[in-house]
Amino acid sequence: YDIRRHIKFHTTVTKLKWIDDKQLWEITIQSSDNQEKQVYARFVMAGHGPLSNASYPNDIPGIDKFQGQMCHTAEWNKNIDFTNKRVAVVGTGASAIQTVPEVQKAGVTQLLVFQRTPPWIIPRADRIVTKFEKRLFKRFPIIQKFIRALVYWVRESTVLSFTYRLPVRFINEELVKFNLRHQVKDKELRKKLTPSYDLGCKRVLLSNDWYSSIQQPNVKVVTNRIQEIKSNSIVTRDGDEYPVDIIIWSTGFQVQHFPLPIYGINGRALHEQWSETMQAYRGVTVPNFPNLFFLLGPNTGLGHNSVIVMIEAQIHYIAEALLYVDEKNVRMLDVKQNAHDEFNHKLQSKLKKTVWQSGGCHSWYQDAKGNNTTIWPDFTWIYILLMKSFDSKNYIFS
Repeated sequence: YDIRRHIKFHTTVTKLKWIDDKQLWEITIQSSDNQEKQVYARFVMAGHGPLSNASYPNDIPGIDKFQGQMCHTAEWNKNIDFTNKRVAVVGTGASAIQTVPEVQKAGVTQLLVFQRTPPWIIPRADRIVTKFEKRLFKRFPIIQKFIRALVYWVRESTVLSFTYRLPVRFINEELVKFNLRHQVKDKELRKKLTPSYDLGCKRVLLSNDWYSSIQQPNVKVVTNRIQEIKSNSIVTRDGDEYPVDIIIWSTGFQVQHFPLPIYGINGRALHEQWSETMQAYRGVTVPNFPNLFFLLGPNTGLGHNSVIVMIEAQIHYIAEALLYVDEKNVRMLDVKQNAHDEFNHKLQSKLKKTVWQSGGCHSWYQDAKGNNTTIWPDFTWIYILLMKSFDSKNYIFS
């Protein structure tokens, strides 16, 4: 498809502005040498990815006073040498369980893992695909498709536990508790690592080396909240002070904040429209922002399966929309406010009964007010069917 010639590398989009009289999007871009210019497009697809902008804690004083090295897992510094260093990892989410096992083996003197809330961990069913299997898949693609479908439907079945809260959820929780008991024999440590919320309320993590890594002699799990950062140490609320040379922030992403300013009809700012809560129609379109489509927009993330199927469904829906406006020779489409509101009312009503809203935790799936703006609360195949065709009746055209 000769895609590379259409890509502008080393370019940052800094602003999107809808020009009413031209019915075009003005896109402000900045090159690597800080040169800024505007380009114009009839349609815009925002595929920035919700897990892309690093989030640092704003409730810990003294971060700017630290004299050692720091980095965020999303902004990794490859030049850091961990040899014979005292290292702190703050956070125990998906990034931390990938980082800690590797840092622990990097010759550190001590690795401190600061944990606020323990995650549920399940084994990672992963292995190298053999040469024989690759040849088999190449010769008989139907086998590979069957295995992919099997993985998909196994993952999809967890909706029965997370959304519909069927008794199978108790079996699932006992299985993950057994995994914890089997791998962590020390009762005190196991108590620290046992979540107090339902399986699935926060992101379920997959790892085969997390529990073994944090039981190594040079690793210590600290569960007291951080009070402040000093020039060469971390102080917890119980008064303990831990000298450190390096801090790794594994504190997630700014999921609730869109990374650039967007202005729609009559200069309406997206951040103002989303000031109460982030919402979109089917996660893709927003009233007052015509010809703008989101990929993995509000409430189309997943807590049980691969988001790739959601992105594929959205791309299909957007393609159908573009074909429709081309056939009808229209220049602008904008989702109707009532269609948008009705969709989100039903979605939030369903979410209230799921583990993501009633599982006994507060997670990054939710905004500051407790609204879940991230998760699709049902089977993905329902969403795929929903996005099969473009529903023109729910849009305004001009």
